[in-house]
Amino acid sequence: MIRKWALGGAVIWGLTALACGSPDDGKSPGAGGTGAAGGTSAAGGTAANSGDLCSAQFDAIEKKCPIGADSKDANVADCQQQQQDYDGNGCRKQFDAWLTCTTKSSYDCTQDTGCETAQNGYFTCQSQAVQRTGCVRLGAQDTLRCTESAKPYAFSCLGAAPAACVQVVTEGAGIWCCPQI
Repeated sequence: MIRKWALGGAVIWGLTALACGSPDDGKSPGAGGTGAAGGTSAAGGTAANSGDLCSAQFDAIEKKCPIGADSKDANVADCQQQQQDYDGNGCRKQFDAWLTCTTKSSYDCTQDTGCETAQNGYFTCQSQAVQRTGCVRLGAQDTLRCTESAKPYAFSCLGAAPAACVQVVTEGAGIWCCPQI
């Protein structure tokens, strides 16, 4: 059965299982590889061809695990939002490496296998960003709260936010707008 899974806010198309731990093609960061190619955004993450990576992933998975081409626009838009989320915590390169890996023939979309190293790369990067800063990305708050181009990413922080951040909501856990952390 083909399903649409949400994984940390990311939509994974056509996957029936989420696997971890097996080696993949070895080209992701942390495995001695170079990761995905791309340019650099104003915040320091890769930005070139962001729509192309997301579109390429959808097209590759659609060939093996079809869910319907009519869902492409929504899935690509969600993928691009995930790229923005990972860009904010400095993990865009790792996420893009996973996107790239899932377009290769070695990726099995029916079992979600073949790209575990790349997938673990962005999971680990995100975890380390939280441990390092005490802050969690609030991607859905970016456009609502963080309109300053130098601090476009929204975070909730367990303690003091990094010095470069500006607190924009003080109630509850608070929301800070930050450059890439």
